[in-house]
Amino acid sequence: MRGLIKASAMVLSLGLLSVSQVSSAAAANADPDYMIDKCREHAAHRLHVDAGIVNVKYEGQRTDGTHAVNGDAETNPVVTFQCNFGPAGRHITELVVNEAQTCPVDVTEADRYKYPACR
Repeated sequence: MRGLIKASAMVLSLGLLSVSQVSSAAAANADPDYMIDKCREHAAHRLHVDAGIVNVKYEGQRTDGTHAVNGDAETNPVVTFQCNFGPAGRHITELVVNEAQTCPVDVTEADRYKYPACR
C-alpha cells in the first residue's frame, strides 16, 4: 500500500510538472510586439479612430498568466483603454475602455457618438 501511495504521488508530481512546462512554453511564445500591434488595431477599430493616434505599451504578464497592454487614443478628451490577452498572448480576451467623462466643447455632431457624456 505504501508503495502504491508513493507511486501515485510521483505520477501526480510528474503530471503537474508537465502542466507547468506547457504554461512556461506558452508564456515564452507570447510576443509583446504582436500584442501591441493587435491591441492598437483592435482599439482603433472599436474607438473609430485612425491607428496612428493610438498609443500602446506592453505592461507585462500577470501572476495568473494573462498579459496586459495599456493605451490611449489622442482624442479630445483622451480615451484610455486596456487590452487583456490570454496566457499564450495570441488573442484579446477583453478590451476595457475608460470612456470620457465630459463632452468636449469642440465635438462635432457627427462625433458625438464617441462620447457618452454628449448623448
